[in-house]
Amino acid sequence: MTGRPSTPTLSREELAQPAVCGVMEETITQTARRYRLPRRPAWVEQTLASPISPEISRALPLIAVVSAGAVFFLVAVIWSLAVDPPKGSTTVGALALLGSAVIAEAFPVPIEGVSAGRTSLATVFIVAAAVIYDWRIAGVVGFLTMATVEIGRRRAPVRIAFNAGVYTLAAAAAGATAGALGEGSLLVLCIATLVVSTVFYVVNIGLLGLLFTRLRAQPVLQTLRGTLVSTTVPFAIMASLAVILVGLWDRSPYLAIALVGPLVVIALYQRRQHDTLDRLRELDRLKDEFIAITSHELRTPLASVYGAAMTLQRRELGDEQRESLLGVIYRESGRLARLVDQVLWASRLESARVTPEIGSFDPVELIDDVVAAEHAHLPPTVSLTVAMDDAAPRVAADGEKVKQVLVNLIDNAVKYSTDSSAIEVSLRTVDDRVRFSVRDDGLGIPLVEQQRIFDKFHRLDPDMTRGVGGTGLGLYICKQLVDQMNGRIWVASQEGEGSTFAFELPTASA
Repeated sequence: MTGRPSTPTLSREELAQPAVCGVMEETITQTARRYRLPRRPAWVEQTLASPISPEISRALPLIAVVSAGAVFFLVAVIWSLAVDPPKGSTTVGALALLGSAVIAEAFPVPIEGVSAGRTSLATVFIVAAAVIYDWRIAGVVGFLTMATVEIGRRRAPVRIAFNAGVYTLAAAAAGATAGALGEGSLLVLCIATLVVSTVFYVVNIGLLGLLFTRLRAQPVLQTLRGTLVSTTVPFAIMASLAVILVGLWDRSPYLAIALVGPLVVIALYQRRQHDTLDRLRELDRLKDEFIAITSHELRTPLASVYGAAMTLQRRELGDEQRESLLGVIYRESGRLARLVDQVLWASRLESARVTPEIGSFDPVELIDDVVAAEHAHLPPTVSLTVAMDDAAPRVAADGEKVKQVLVNLIDNAVKYSTDSSAIEVSLRTVDDRVRFSVRDDGLGIPLVEQQRIFDKFHRLDPDMTRGVGGTGLGLYICKQLVDQMNGRIWVASQEGEGSTFAFELPTASA
């Protein structure tokens, strides 16, 4: 049984959610540069280009021991199989169990309410191989199951070695235990299967617990206790299924093979149900986030407008103060209008009620209009300049939608700019496309945030620690509009050195 985190990458804090049965879901990750070196295998290239983090360095001795133990065991298996080769029927049965285990490992089943994540049914077939055959078959099935799946997923060599080693050693221990218990009645066989499942589980979880102890530099008992608690339910399910499989196999292998169909149906149904629940949770999260963000963002301008209006109504003011308060009302009313407009646009895009009218327009003229309008409410400490090709071709897109994208990008640059910042809007032709860019020298975007920067409601400063608010809808709207106009949008940024948002659209002659 393999519990897997549902997200593709884990931070160090997220390692508190353990993986089960030897699959370290993103605990050993590739985090640095990858270079294209000629005539060099991809896995060598990946290994040499990826630095080892301090956490992984602490775990390397354990990884080396587990890998060496697995290699030693596999050498013993090869020697034993050469001396005493299995019968043809044994080979066919082992291949059937191996194929089932590989499929089960490749497509883990999510179990609702289990913190370990997704659970692989591969343990059922590995334990069955140990009870039905012997330690040699169990070890080979365990090793090939994990190695095949991990290589297919293009994992790092160090991860493949550890995960395959864990499965191999756990299967070997399970096979040795099955051999020591011997054969007997159906009741004895079922009890032996439970014992063998427990041995596999203990070895597997023990090795994983030691790995997490190294990675997180935590006490061994604390880590093992947390791992055991989070994997008890998957273990109970896997042990029960293993007993059923072995019992049916003892009566007839054909009956056991017939069990595969219902298991596949149950697994697919469970995955579908879990995906549906995940989508519902995401919708609830977005709803709550939308309410929280919009109520917070609306409160500030409403309070400003209300306060200014009350002051104008109740007090005798001079002309200068009156003009100042009217300016507050004007600016905050505009801010309210933009917030409501963003919400309406996001709703229209979500419900596919926005269809761009693709036409032909002059990009130079469009940028001049946008920049002139932005200068009207630009902060005095921020400069806005333009850099364009002399003869830019006409663009095949919706001019009004492109204006909105540029306005959103410029407003976003102003929002995250520092004092005396410079913003540059540029336009140039790249092959048969026209590239619009908005560059600022503001706060910049951390690398880990750049992949999510165009997500709905995503904000760099959700707690407003730097005093930057917003609904998190502006860049989402930009991406949706650009995608609808057959373009693409991206960001290049370095934290503390500013950002460049760029999007490309096809030319009218393309």
